[in-house]
Amino acid sequence: MKGRLVGLLKLLFVAALMWFVFRTIHFEDRLVYRSGAPDQQVVSEERIVEIQGTWKDDPVRYTEGGDPTVREAASGPQPDGRTLEIAPGFLTYWRNLDPLLFALGALCYFVTVLIAGARWWWLLRVNGTDVSLNETLRFTWIGVFFNTVVPGATGGDVIKAIYIMKRCPGHRVQVLVSVIVDRVLGLASLALLGAVVVLFALDRFGDIALAIWAVIVGVGLIGLVAFSRRLRQLVRLKWLLERLPHKLSHLLKLVDQAVFFYRDHRIVIAASLLAGVGNHVISVLSVVCVGHALGVGMPSFEYFVLIPVINIVTAVPIGPNGWGVGETLYKLLFGKYGAAHLPGVANAAEAMGTRGVALSVLYRLHLTFWSLLGGLFVLFEKDKVTRADIEHEVELEERDDVDPPAARS
Repeated sequence: MKGRLVGLLKLLFVAALMWFVFRTIHFEDRLVYRSGAPDQQVVSEERIVEIQGTWKDDPVRYTEGGDPTVREAASGPQPDGRTLEIAPGFLTYWRNLDPLLFALGALCYFVTVLIAGARWWWLLRVNGTDVSLNETLRFTWIGVFFNTVVPGATGGDVIKAIYIMKRCPGHRVQVLVSVIVDRVLGLASLALLGAVVVLFALDRFGDIALAIWAVIVGVGLIGLVAFSRRLRQLVRLKWLLERLPHKLSHLLKLVDQAVFFYRDHRIVIAASLLAGVGNHVISVLSVVCVGHALGVGMPSFEYFVLIPVINIVTAVPIGPNGWGVGETLYKLLFGKYGAAHLPGVANAAEAMGTRGVALSVLYRLHLTFWSLLGGLFVLFEKDKVTRADIEHEVELEERDDVDPPAARS
């Protein structure tokens, strides 16, 4: 009952975010006329039209008010002294999508899932499991399917972990810690990518740089304590873990145990981290291609600053695949930092925010399409994960049956 209530609250939160985002963007194409001094212009007239062809043409072709007559309008100063701004609606960006760039972006995403699956397979092999690369890739796609398509509290990481547990009985702890390490490495490599790129544009992204580097320093300090026996004893880590709330304590103990499983495999961890950075470069390139296919107008470099931030925040399991949270962040960040790339547009932040939301929604729909591949794997999987398997794993977690190694102090 409690789990259902939490799930319902999450869905309501996502719905509220989506409502907030979509009520602040325009779905109709508009001709916006502004008058007044260049630095004090106000809207004097706004006409709802339907753009014919691409919105990038100048003059743009359009129809108005149900009249099939195609007319033309050029943006900029008008004979009557006013300034005309062409404001495409949300769906117009989709209608003018460049199919080749979009296909390239989709291919990049496909490659990122393969690389992520291969990295997880390596972590599993180091832990002593005999699962094959093909099986790991199949279970990775199944995890993508449950993360993207299936709503609920059970995430894709849990589902793919249970599939591996059924495949490798007796390796429950190893599988759990491999999932945790894989997720931590993924987020760490994403933050590292953003932290390095932002150094080349501190004048524009100083606040983002401060936030990212604060996270990295904090995680680094935690990792230093986790790997050093002397520091662990100095801060009395075991004593602290025992006094935390049960669920949080259990999760941190599991993370702590993951550290010790991979303590003697520093090369594997370092290589996985670097592979993660490379994988996230391809992941951001996927968004870049889709953004250019839409004609968002954001320089490619700035995607490598903003997308890692968005992806880190949307990794928090609030809604399926980050829906709602992602759209809010795309609107806010693209509107704030992308407005400078729309010179001559009076309300550039609003226009770029609309483009950011169009990109976010299209990109997530494209992820949903790819996740259906995981649905096919679920359909043809012989030993499917059942509700009973999930309930059994939850019961084991609640009993806190993962004991720290005796050598730990």
